[in-house]
Amino acid sequence: MQGKLPKHVAIIMDGNRRWAKEQKLPAIEGHRKGVESLVKTVELAGELGIKYLTVYALSSENFQSRSKEELSGLLQLLKEGFSKYLPRLKKNGVRLNFIGEVNKLPRSTQILIGRAKKELSPGKKGVLVVALNYSSRTEILQAAKKLKEKSLEYSEKNFTAGLYTSSTPDPGLLIRTGGQKRLSNFLLWQLSYSELYFTDTLWPDFDKKDFYKAISYFQSAKRNFGV
Repeated sequence: MQGKLPKHVAIIMDGNRRWAKEQKLPAIEGHRKGVESLVKTVELAGELGIKYLTVYALSSENFQSRSKEELSGLLQLLKEGFSKYLPRLKKNGVRLNFIGEVNKLPRSTQILIGRAKKELSPGKKGVLVVALNYSSRTEILQAAKKLKEKSLEYSEKNFTAGLYTSSTPDPGLLIRTGGQKRLSNFLLWQLSYSELYFTDTLWPDFDKKDFYKAISYFQSAKRNFGV
């Protein structure tokens, strides 16, 4: 693909449950198909040379409001996804990271995440960051608290260093699937100057054509970072 590429793409993967409803399937099947779409998108990003991909997998609001049955299914799907796709991600040189209040997830899930991160730690071609039990407002409050506790100057540099994403560049492009046009408490600080691309395509149907459309949109934008 010709033209300038974003170093970092963020994605709000919306539409799994609606896709399942349209297919007359249980909601978990939409999430399962969504995992498949994610892995394919990670591979597409790698083929283009996009280093970082951050995806919104589970918000703190959803973690608190979804039924125990659905949450249990989602966490079980995480285990299933690791078992099925880790070898594929490892082959593609992908490193894995998680942001959010992972420490509030079930202990068994925390152990699973730790093992997956260790398994993919040698990856050098790309980084997949999964936002799990994530709230941008909580992240911002925690970063401010760190500055106060350490008596550091309230500068943009110090504040950014206190965020979950301190080791990654800000996203150049945000993609949201599913037709909604809002940020939903996702990377509010980091997306300040990102290009925002919204598509009606439901996440399980998101494919190469859709990804390339989003990248083309980024390439056509005149970026001036507020100047």
